[in-house]
Amino acid sequence: MLTRMFVPVSILGTGSTLPSRPVRAEDLDAQLRLPPGTTLARNGVATRYFAAPEESSSGLGAAALRQALAHAGREPADLDAILFASVLAEQPMPTTSILIHRQIGGRAAGVTCFDLNASCNGFLKLLEIAAAGIHAGQWRHVGIVAAELGSRGLNWDDLDTCTLFGDGAAAAVLGPSNGSAGILASHSVTRSEGLDHCRIPAGGTRYNVRQPPPTETDYFFAMNGRGLLRLIQEHFPPFLEELLHAHPVSLVVPHQASAIGLAFLAKQLRPRRIPHVDILAEVGNQVTASLPTALHHAFSQGLCRPGEASLLVGTAAGVSLSGLVIRH
Repeated sequence: MLTRMFVPVSILGTGSTLPSRPVRAEDLDAQLRLPPGTTLARNGVATRYFAAPEESSSGLGAAALRQALAHAGREPADLDAILFASVLAEQPMPTTSILIHRQIGGRAAGVTCFDLNASCNGFLKLLEIAAAGIHAGQWRHVGIVAAELGSRGLNWDDLDTCTLFGDGAAAAVLGPSNGSAGILASHSVTRSEGLDHCRIPAGGTRYNVRQPPPTETDYFFAMNGRGLLRLIQEHFPPFLEELLHAHPVSLVVPHQASAIGLAFLAKQLRPRRIPHVDILAEVGNQVTASLPTALHHAFSQGLCRPGEASLLVGTAAGVSLSGLVIRH
């Protein structure tokens, strides 16, 4: 059910960072011994960025959070919480949020740090949690961070996925709003009949070093693109319609799922003439970091204007749909 609300919080600053290695479509063609143009035609991603061996999720996440703090005019010591989202965490424990806390030099007393995995919708869930904590008076300023090194979990024999994804991190700093800025509506749907459409079966307590999976490829990301698309085509339009009906928006900031997914979104938005952010060709699908990277792009390009509302929306493994309307 869609929830209409007013939670008076503001996005005070955003940040985004990419790893050091740009990988062009033609680079992957050469690496995978494909005819020139195959990679670009497959998913429409001209360039993505892969992390070097020495680069980490926490390092990229900390850089993105420092940038967001600078844009917000805040210091690390101002943060009452650091919340982190990812599918492929840097390590099981301590959490990546604590690694980031140490790297940015956050204060010790009265600070909450934890991680969350909601697949590609992780950043949206962090935003909701942070907003609730600020509104309740538990926190005043919260840093929310998403980072993915998806390149380390790709199956290079699966052209549909290995040509789509890229690495990166993005962050935002949230604080209380003194005016009309705030969250206006929230909506989530979970269609667990699609849970096999996007998966990484191994690497947890089910399959691991001591209890190996049936095949080594179970450690890699796998996607049933056709099954996922059918489910999205059925359930996403009414889900989106509810959100757009809740409040007028001037911009849609989506998870950069795929060229097909973004084209499908554009078709739904065309009757209302609402623009959306599309940076897939420049960075690829960055999984959890995808939506906040698009959000940082929107802020840096002046697309999120004070007094206007944006819809942040994503689809994630599960299959789950999430959306949030926020007035800037």
